[in-house]
Amino acid sequence: MLHEVKNRIKVIKSTVRSIYENKDFYGINEIDFKSGTSEGVGAEYLHRRRRDVEEKEVVGLVNESNVVIQKLKERDPNLNVVSIIGMGGLGKTTLAKKIYNKDEVRGMFSCCAWSYVSNDYIIRDLLLSLLKCLKSSMDECKDLSVEELKEKLHECLKGNKYLVVLDDIWKTQVWDELRGVFPDDKNGSRIIITSRLREVALYSKASFVYDLPFLDEEVSWKLFSKKIFGDKECPSDLEPLGRAMATNCKGLPLAIVVLAGQVAKKERSEREWRKIKDYVNWHLAQDKLVERILKLSYDDLPPELKPCFLYLGMYPEDYEIPVRILCQLWIAEGFIQAKEVRASNSPKPEDIADMYLDMLVERSLVQVASRRSDGGVKTCRIHDLLQDLCISESRENKFIEVCTELDANESNNPRRMSLQYRKRSLPAAKDNQSQSHSHTRTLLYSESQGWNQISNGFKLVRVLDMNKVALHSFPSGLNTLIHLSKIWKLNSLKHIYIKYNHLSTILPRGGASMRRRMKIGETRVENIQTLGYIFVEAQTASLLSKYMFPNLTKVTLCGRCEEQEVEVLGKILPFLNKLRKLKLVNVWSIPLVPNVIPVSLIKITIRSFEHLHSRLIKTLGQLADLQILKLYGGHIYGGDVCCAAGDFPQLQVLKMNDVFMDNGRWKIEEGAMPCISMCYDPRRLLSN
Repeated sequence: MLHEVKNRIKVIKSTVRSIYENKDFYGINEIDFKSGTSEGVGAEYLHRRRRDVEEKEVVGLVNESNVVIQKLKERDPNLNVVSIIGMGGLGKTTLAKKIYNKDEVRGMFSCCAWSYVSNDYIIRDLLLSLLKCLKSSMDECKDLSVEELKEKLHECLKGNKYLVVLDDIWKTQVWDELRGVFPDDKNGSRIIITSRLREVALYSKASFVYDLPFLDEEVSWKLFSKKIFGDKECPSDLEPLGRAMATNCKGLPLAIVVLAGQVAKKERSEREWRKIKDYVNWHLAQDKLVERILKLSYDDLPPELKPCFLYLGMYPEDYEIPVRILCQLWIAEGFIQAKEVRASNSPKPEDIADMYLDMLVERSLVQVASRRSDGGVKTCRIHDLLQDLCISESRENKFIEVCTELDANESNNPRRMSLQYRKRSLPAAKDNQSQSHSHTRTLLYSESQGWNQISNGFKLVRVLDMNKVALHSFPSGLNTLIHLSKIWKLNSLKHIYIKYNHLSTILPRGGASMRRRMKIGETRVENIQTLGYIFVEAQTASLLSKYMFPNLTKVTLCGRCEEQEVEVLGKILPFLNKLRKLKLVNVWSIPLVPNVIPVSLIKITIRSFEHLHSRLIKTLGQLADLQILKLYGGHIYGGDVCCAAGDFPQLQVLKMNDVFMDNGRWKIEEGAMPCISMCYDPRRLLSN
């Protein structure tokens, strides 16, 4: 029933919008929609308001417009599509309009046309708006069918060198419906598309995709100042406050102009400006324009991506989110649907999570902060205003509650709680012992100096992320979390990270019966795939050599750079026969005995080593599947490293930093490393 109601509402909205946009045909007078409710009248109203605030005070975009214009001027005679993509409110329409109106551009084309598409476009209206730009008679067009309008538009463009701008496309089907309308007469005609979705640009086979960047601090300030003072100078006593306000908008033009509009209405005094500076996002929230423009992107998300996006509100402002951990949390939360991972030949949950993240990036909702060597996203972040959107939507739907003070026991008992305490230390949670958070299943702690105790009130938590909280002892309160207190009973547990610690830390400490069940050598923990930052020591070798963790695919081992650890490594590595990724930190060396290195490895990172023998590098070159090799901080001895033809057959990334050859050099023969695509800092090492 709800689905049917939603579809009916959508049809009604489309009909109303069609009537409004065709008011000239129907003889309807212009209505001042701004005099109505504060909510406006939907997408058209939002577009006009955004256009007003974005386009009237165009600042900067000089380099951006020059880049796009150069692409329009290229001598390729074929019809080419140039796409401008970016987050909502970033100025895509402003940039396209600036280019469209330039005399230089107008002089390049015999005819130009512009159409605003939007998410709920009507193909008939879109065609009519293009024909209107081409000076076609609207009286002749109003009775034509959609197919007849397409034919007429094609006729108007045929034989002309034209420029067409399709602004704010949300669906690839727009291109499906229009591609046949645009003739390619091999005369250098061009189409500009603006969109928040990279998918649209790729689908249209754009010859050039321009990712519109955020404004830098200086341009942000110029835009902010011009909106308030016009061509006059900002008083020197207000400039630092004004610059701070502009910077707090994080380079989003829409936010800068909206905030400047509010500041312009206030008294020009330090006192008034300081009050706004300290609460920029709150003031932006008072004008619903920014939130509603950004919310269009959220509303357009497929159902499976909405919880993944809202989950980003769990992190503090400006936080660089580690993608690996984020994807693991999505899986733990159940956002990766079971039916997807059980289907035959379906990707792994981790691969699906990566795809979901890529989709959020492609929709301009997530920014890439850093990338891995293989090109995948390593860390990401979201704009502060999008984070505010996550939090407001989450609070409304009881999805997440963010607590920034020590007031968790006053919350509304949400399903997920993010504790973003801003004080440098946390007291014991004794005051919370009687408080029940019976609905809370997820608890995420942000950075802090310590975490003394977990409250009894969170005993039903199933997902716990302590992030970068520093713990100097095992938290006694962990035993109160009945779903998490016995690690070896967690059948779905796959990844364990205990930084720079002994493997014994995670061994059972319960009663005699528990110890018997977990007797070393008799128990196999099949589900664990990752062990992070475990010390190289005899106990580690004993546990791993007894195949206690038979399905490990990723291991980080840490040493103290002591020579005796080499022998221990020799007892550990041969038993990791399914290992895909190995990281060694602060080790003396790696033993040269045969069959030590797991042949299944695709990535090896060795950081802070004393010395490695050149023959070991030769041994690594024999690994058939090795794709990434990283060496940081150490010495290679034993003469030249000779890479013969066929060595490192799959190596794609070789990264070395502060690595020194004691008495030799690297020699690479033709045919070695045939797949290499990235090589960092090799200037002192590699020679032909």
